[in-house]
Amino acid sequence: MPSPYLSWLSCGIFGLFQTAIQEHSMRIRTIYFKVMDMERSITFWEKLLELAPNRKSEKWAEFSIGGIRLGLLLNDFGDELVGSASVPVFEFESSSLPGFLERAKSLGATVVMQLNDAMTSVVLASPDGHEFEICTCHD
Repeated sequence: MPSPYLSWLSCGIFGLFQTAIQEHSMRIRTIYFKVMDMERSITFWEKLLELAPNRKSEKWAEFSIGGIRLGLLLNDFGDELVGSASVPVFEFESSSLPGFLERAKSLGATVVMQLNDAMTSVVLASPDGHEFEICTCHD
């Protein structure tokens, strides 16, 4: 039997995000948390959500919740974690990503990391310093 919390998550907040995002031909693919202790974090989320991860490795775990992935990424790259350290990932069609990237930069976002030369995945920071990723990372 699914947890009432899981049902609320999948139908509530994420449903609102999906409705708002659908109007702009993009969707939230993944939201992930940078974590210091992968096993402790997996155990916490498994128990809270009453759900086993769909994917699990030494540095990544992923839960499917209402069509959106909740991920855990091991912070083994030295980031000082501030706040929730979550990074939403916005997925685009290839033709839409460059325009969105330029608009984000024009509004004050800065490129934190461009993951490859083909620009299929770019991590940005908002003017407040909150990271988010844009990609054409279709399954």
